[in-house]
Amino acid sequence: MAPPTFPNGLTLYTIGFAALKYPDLPPPPTNVPLGNIVGALQMVPPSAQNHIVAQIASQYVNALIEYQTSDEPVLHDPSLPQHYISTALVLLNFLTGNPDVCKRAAQTPALVNDLIEKLLAPDFEDRMKAVVRPPGPHGIPPAKFEDDFGTLLQFVSTMLLYRDEITGLHPRINELIPKLREWKRTYRNSPTKTIKNASERLVEQIQGMDPTMVAMMRRMQGSSLVCGVSTCRVTGAERLTVCNGCKIQRYCGRDHQKADWKYHKHICNKGLVEPTAER
Repeated sequence: MAPPTFPNGLTLYTIGFAALKYPDLPPPPTNVPLGNIVGALQMVPPSAQNHIVAQIASQYVNALIEYQTSDEPVLHDPSLPQHYISTALVLLNFLTGNPDVCKRAAQTPALVNDLIEKLLAPDFEDRMKAVVRPPGPHGIPPAKFEDDFGTLLQFVSTMLLYRDEITGLHPRINELIPKLREWKRTYRNSPTKTIKNASERLVEQIQGMDPTMVAMMRRMQGSSLVCGVSTCRVTGAERLTVCNGCKIQRYCGRDHQKADWKYHKHICNKGLVEPTAER
């Protein structure tokens, strides 16, 4: 089955390269910063976006998690913007609208615990704000601090919807509450409201969000799951089974899984590969 159409000439390789930037692989002809790519993907209608998210995640989610929790030097150098929020994390945040992505990420406690540890640092906000963010190619402006900081808080908030599946959540997470309340006050007039809203939601989650509300939000995520055949109209976690390989792509039944395999086999948990390997 043909994959869904990506906007603006994007491909799975374009997206994966922007997030992971393996130096031994060739950059795509149009090398666009990941923030701009995610912005374009967010403009896609929800039904098509659900297919796109599943395809990106089925190829890259394990590679993104492994990269984010690795010893990669740029992730651990406070003078570099990747230390505060990496391109891998930006893409992961976009993908967490899919509950299977959240559940996979919850299996790696270090993913969220390392972020909580960074947020607990007394000078984290000031250092993140001061770091030099390089511009993109062709005069594309650098990412703004408030966008990056909001994305970081939003990712932690989404992951806490699955805190019951995170083994060994950071023992000092309650210490974030006064900082979150301060961020809510500081950024209450920010145009995007992301920092304010995420900070407010995180306080509620850390203190103990109403289980009924958590269940409702998780059900809403589950309703976004789609069959891997883009023309199929079957949706919802209870009506779909998951691919045993990537644990992300879903199917309404064996017939559609077999029909999609000629495409899916090239992306199923493959990570970033040469663009010629895409079909």
